[in-house]
Amino acid sequence: MSAAELQVKDVSWQAGTDGQPILHPVSFHLKAGRILGIVGPNGAGKSTLLRTLYRYHKPSGGRVLIDGQDIWQMAPREAARTVAAVLQEQSNDFALTVRDVVTLGRLPHRLGFSTPGRRCGEIVEDVLERTDLTRLADRSIGTLSGGERQRAMVARAVAQAPRVIVLDEPTNHLDIHHQLELLELVRQLGMTVVVSLHDLNVASSFCDDILVLQNGHCRAFGPPEEVLTEPLVSGAFHVMAQLETLSRSQSRHFSFQRNS
Repeated sequence: MSAAELQVKDVSWQAGTDGQPILHPVSFHLKAGRILGIVGPNGAGKSTLLRTLYRYHKPSGGRVLIDGQDIWQMAPREAARTVAAVLQEQSNDFALTVRDVVTLGRLPHRLGFSTPGRRCGEIVEDVLERTDLTRLADRSIGTLSGGERQRAMVARAVAQAPRVIVLDEPTNHLDIHHQLELLELVRQLGMTVVVSLHDLNVASSFCDDILVLQNGHCRAFGPPEEVLTEPLVSGAFHVMAQLETLSRSQSRHFSFQRNS
C-alpha cells in the first residue's frame, strides 16, 4: 500500500457538548511519505489530536482527510485499512505470541470471521522479517522486553497495510538504544507517519516536519529548522532553550534551563 497525503482542516475537540475545548482548531498538510513529529508540554493536546487521526475521537469541528477522503465518512473497516495506530501503553499480560499479535493486523482485510488466508500468512511472515522479529515469532508477548514488545506492536500496525501510521509516544519508557532502534524501523517503513515525541532533539533529527502544540493551540508547523527556534521552544515549554549546531554532523541540539 502506498503512502497517503494527510490534511487536517480546523480540527478541534472537546469532551461533550458543554465541555471545555481540549483541542482548538488545528490545520496542517502533510505530504505523502513524510514523517510529522508532534511536540509540546504535557497537557498540550498531543494525544487528543492523534485520537482524531485514528478515529478514536470524532472531531467537534473540522475534518481529517486522507488523499482527500474524510476518514469519518469511511466505513470502519475501510478506515482500519487506511490508518493504523501504535499507542503508549500496550497490554503484556496475555499469552498471544508475537506472530499472533502481528496476525491481528490482518483483521480489517478478512471477511467476517473467516480464517487468515495464504496471502495473510505471507504478509505476516514478510512483516516479521522486515521488523526483525522472525526469531521472536513464537515467543509470548509477555516475555519480551519493552523495546521488543513495542516493535511487535509496530509490526502489527504494518501488517494492517495502512496508508498512514500514527504513533503516540512510541519511545516512552524505552532506553536510548531501543528508542533509536524503533525510530529507525519506523523511518524505513516508507509510510506517512505522525508521531508524538517528548524529546525535541530526537524529533528534530528524525522528523521531516514538526507541529508544536501548547494549551491545545497550534503554535507552529513546518520543517524542524524553521519551527524549532529558541524563542518558540522557550515560550512553549516555559524554559530557557539554547540551540547549538554540532560542527561535525551539522545536527541541531537544544539544551535547557529552568526559568528563574
